[in-house]
Amino acid sequence: MMKTSWSALGFVIVAAAIGLLEWQSAQSPPSNELVLSESQRAFVREQVLQAGAQGPATSTYEQAMANYIDEEILYREGLKLGLEKDDLIVKRRVVQKMRFLLEDMTPIAPPTAEQLQAWLDQNPQKYQTEQTILFDHHFFSRGKRGDDSVYQASAARDELMKGQTITADPFPLQVGVLLTMESVTKEIGQQASDALFELPVGQWSTPISSALGLHLFKVQELNSGRTMTVDEAGSQLRSDLMAAQRKEVNEAGLAALRATYTIKDVP
Repeated sequence: MMKTSWSALGFVIVAAAIGLLEWQSAQSPPSNELVLSESQRAFVREQVLQAGAQGPATSTYEQAMANYIDEEILYREGLKLGLEKDDLIVKRRVVQKMRFLLEDMTPIAPPTAEQLQAWLDQNPQKYQTEQTILFDHHFFSRGKRGDDSVYQASAARDELMKGQTITADPFPLQVGVLLTMESVTKEIGQQASDALFELPVGQWSTPISSALGLHLFKVQELNSGRTMTVDEAGSQLRSDLMAAQRKEVNEAGLAALRATYTIKDVP
């Protein structure tokens, strides 16, 4: 689907660059000089503005800048003492930033129409239109009829099978229109909905139980779901494919980095 050799090469270049930075850092003696760039000052100003936009400003730019300097000094002194070593939180944060850095080195190009169609063909089960159903319905309330609701629902089915009319209880479930499984499930629950969508067309069902009572259904039309087109799957299809591509590139890159290390076990 994609060429990972170039991605892996990019990771090797990053690894070399990181090694060079580490070597230069090791050669430079610790310094107590703190140089504030305009970008750092702009960052602090932006933080002050954001704080002011969210509520009453309680700190001036000068106070915020002083806090920034104090934090930078404390951070540097902490590094001198080695406080970052063996700290799980710091380790996870560094790993997270490294992942971001490596991803920036290997950007994912927007997928082509051919790639989107190929991904859809490989994963059709993830992009199905929802089933819809059209049915007749009679309801027998367990709260109103008690234990007799089961018997009365069964007797009513016998009458319906003979073509006779029956009297049932009101229920807020639309009939005469196509409904999705999701909308039906919201009204009668998952178990009853599953049973409804498995019924044959044109026959009155035996009583189907829900949390509220008993239901008699006769399915008039059942439309099975189908695989969406690329346009119908839309942004979800694109997002899923790019996520899969990103995972593949990341795995290749990490494998390339791993190959630059020697792993030893100690007793």
